[in-house]
Amino acid sequence: MGLYSRARQLFMALSASPSQADLNQIQAFLNPALFDLFRRLQPSEQAHSIHVMQKLQQEGNHHPDLLAAALLHDVGKCLHPLNVWERMIIVVARAFFPSQASHWGQADVRGWKRPFVVAEQHPVWGAELAARAGANPMTIQLILRHQEDRPVSVHSFGDRCLFQLQLADDES
Repeated sequence: MGLYSRARQLFMALSASPSQADLNQIQAFLNPALFDLFRRLQPSEQAHSIHVMQKLQQEGNHHPDLLAAALLHDVGKCLHPLNVWERMIIVVARAFFPSQASHWGQADVRGWKRPFVVAEQHPVWGAELAARAGANPMTIQLILRHQEDRPVSVHSFGDRCLFQLQLADDES
């Protein structure tokens, strides 16, 4: 995804928050522990995740594990919430220095590399949180893999779901 698209996504998300109707709707896809986990996300991240889920539904994707993964794919970020300027730094660095940003993301979660670590490591953290909250194995795998390169071949059902999740995430 390009810098312009990521920047647009960021600025749209700054003031976004989920409606009560949206929150009521998603409770059908998440058990109470997973819903509590979802609510730990920042309001803008909740709104983004709901939009990803709705995009999948609009495209005819209704598998409950895929929809749960859409809602929880960024939940690892709740462990180390990022502010607006940190999000902007990630967007710019990934656009101009993608390999360096990825390298910085392998450090400890502290100091100036913290935003990069959160950006790189949140899928692992999110998968662990979702597993502890009782998510299904497919949901956990989709959360874990949502930042991987898109699968070249989508022969398995899991890879098709991952591909759809990644498309919806990039477009939301």
